[in-house]
Amino acid sequence: MWSDRWVGLPYRELGRGPEAFDCLGLFLALQRVRHGRVLFDPLCSMTEAARARLADQVRPDWRKVQVAEEGAALLFRVRGLELHVGYALNKRQMLHACGDVGESVIEDFQTGAMSRRLEGIYVYGR
Repeated sequence: MWSDRWVGLPYRELGRGPEAFDCLGLFLALQRVRHGRVLFDPLCSMTEAARARLADQVRPDWRKVQVAEEGAALLFRVRGLELHVGYALNKRQMLHACGDVGESVIEDFQTGAMSRRLEGIYVYGR
C-alpha cells in the first residue's frame, strides 16, 4: 500500500520532512503528494496554532462531513484544544505523526480514545 513508506517516520515538533514530521507537517506533505495541494503552513507548534485559533482561519476552505474519505482532515482535541490533525486513509483509519509514540502510525480513529477526541472530519473545498 502507498502509505507504508510514510509509517514509522520519526516525530519531531515543527518537522516538515522528509526525515521527520509533526502531525501538521505530515498532513501537509500528504496533501501535496497525494492531492497536489499546497496548503497554508503556519510554521508554528500546534499549541501556538491552537492559541492563535488558526484552525478557525483555514476552516472556510474545508467542509465538515460525517464520513471520512482519503485525504480528509481529522481534527482532534488535546487538553480541550484543537491540537492534532490526522490524514484519513478511509472511513476508519488515519495516518498521523504521533508525539506520544514518537513516529508516524496508522490508527483507527473511530474507536477508543481517538474517537472521543475527534472534533470533526473535514474535506477540502466548499
